[in-house]
Amino acid sequence: MTRANLEYRSIRDGAAVIDLSGSGKLRLSGENAVQFLNGLVSNDVKSLVPGAGTLVAFPNLQGKLMALARIYRDPDSLLLEVDGINREKIFRNLSRFIPAGEFFVEDQSDDLVLLGVEGPEAGRVVSALGVTLTGSHEYSHEQVVIDGVGVRVAVHRRCGLPGFDLFIPRKDAETVRERLLAAGALAVGAEAFEVARIEAGVPREGVDAGEEYIILETGLGDAVSFTKGCYLGQEVIARIHWRGQPARQLRGLLLEKPLTELAEIELRAVDGALAGRRVGNVTSATVSPTLGKPIALGYVHRHYLNPGTALSVWRGEICLGESWVTDLPFVPGEIQPA
Repeated sequence: MTRANLEYRSIRDGAAVIDLSGSGKLRLSGENAVQFLNGLVSNDVKSLVPGAGTLVAFPNLQGKLMALARIYRDPDSLLLEVDGINREKIFRNLSRFIPAGEFFVEDQSDDLVLLGVEGPEAGRVVSALGVTLTGSHEYSHEQVVIDGVGVRVAVHRRCGLPGFDLFIPRKDAETVRERLLAAGALAVGAEAFEVARIEAGVPREGVDAGEEYIILETGLGDAVSFTKGCYLGQEVIARIHWRGQPARQLRGLLLEKPLTELAEIELRAVDGALAGRRVGNVTSATVSPTLGKPIALGYVHRHYLNPGTALSVWRGEICLGESWVTDLPFVPGEIQPA
């Protein structure tokens, strides 16, 4: 078995450790931190209690996705984890409001290492470090002590399988990492993680999700509350929601042939009123070891969302084969309690 296959199988069948330290970690504190943040993001932050967390989106006025964030509530502050590509953008966006409110923003990205533990055995591996979490909901979290090191452990299923995020002081990160490996986890790289992510149908920022997409098109409905108060971009998002369906949505695609280059790849209708016309685009692609088939994520026009719908794949005027729309995830994960 090659190293790449071994890493993939550790995610699917065992426990894998991946270094996600490139992400941004921002700390909001102060009397108005919760109220302020609640007016900027799409989900309900005010209702979070210490130990709880949630996924939120930072929309712009048009409802487009500026960035996603995982928010973890502490008794006196909020920890935001964002994709590394959005670290500076979100930090600047939050900082410019500081003079108008009683809150503070601290960039702790370089102070904390983030290790993800993914796979069916992730719970056993984390427990072997003496960690017993009281919550099992996504983004529930606790501050624990591992070998004298204070570590925040959060439930986060990044690949549709049991998973945890560990936020560790940088100086102590190697100690905790070695403990995870000694407990039976395998260190994996970005390639294996990317395959598992696509199989799980999880959009990646800067690839499958970004400012060119409205939040509801990405399938990230869990990042939106339709009962909270006003926030930036709410009117557009609410209108699309109550209308029933966005103009396009992220879907899975079973491919006739693998795609090695995604630039300028488009999907064209085979049947219907739009036959021969562009009705979508491909954003991510890989070959699924579990299915033994090439697969992709892409955006598809709302008239072509039904599973089994055939779409042709084109680059310019060259047809690269057929594809078939399918529901996500491609490979269901066995979700176990944390």
